[in-house]
Amino acid sequence: MMADYEDLGRDLTRLVAQNGPQAPRRICEAVVASSLADGAAVTLISDPDRQEPICATDEIATRLDELQFSLAEGPCLDAHSLGQPVLVSDIADPADTRWPGFADGARATRARALYALPMRIGGARLGILDLYRLAHGPLSREEVTMALRAADAATWAVLNPGAGGRKAPAEVLEDLIGGGLARAEVHQATGMVAVQLDVPVATALARLRAHAFAEDRPLIDVARDVVARRLKFDPGDDSDLG
Repeated sequence: MMADYEDLGRDLTRLVAQNGPQAPRRICEAVVASSLADGAAVTLISDPDRQEPICATDEIATRLDELQFSLAEGPCLDAHSLGQPVLVSDIADPADTRWPGFADGARATRARALYALPMRIGGARLGILDLYRLAHGPLSREEVTMALRAADAATWAVLNPGAGGRKAPAEVLEDLIGGGLARAEVHQATGMVAVQLDVPVATALARLRAHAFAEDRPLIDVARDVVARRLKFDPGDDSDLG
């Protein structure tokens, strides 16, 4: 295994040097190829309500990312807010009650361990590198070191000078999240619900999330219904809030 991680270290250095728009995905793929994780994803975060997926290696990684956005809870949000890794060696551990909604959804996937590594430079926090494994268990000290190196590589890949110029990290993050990425429909739907209910945007997003949870549907599907005007929120109906 040591040789694999040595290879991973060289691959991360090469991928950061080559840069380019596909570098974050290539970094995730290199992590998986090294057997450090079974899947990986990079997500940008400016605040809990503004998360944008950059890449994911597979459907499980995508689902874990979507769960945390839809429920506004999970290891990646804690890792981002704390600015330090959150390492969950067993997501099925009944003694771990930090994220009840996320844990229920995560258990329905084949993932059994999840490791969230913050992407940061100085005091600027850009997002999270999420890694998962199909078997539960902690990372070794060496594996934690390599996971952090991968998160650093993903950070520099996102701050691609070809894409961000000489802007500060916070400006690059705002440009990327505001650039019409994967969750644009959720943000559009949130604005529409805010108008329908005459409430702040944060409250509108909470209502969207509550409706998706009550209907056991992906948040993006509910958002698409709102944008297509198949679903309209009634100010007098708060049944989706439980």
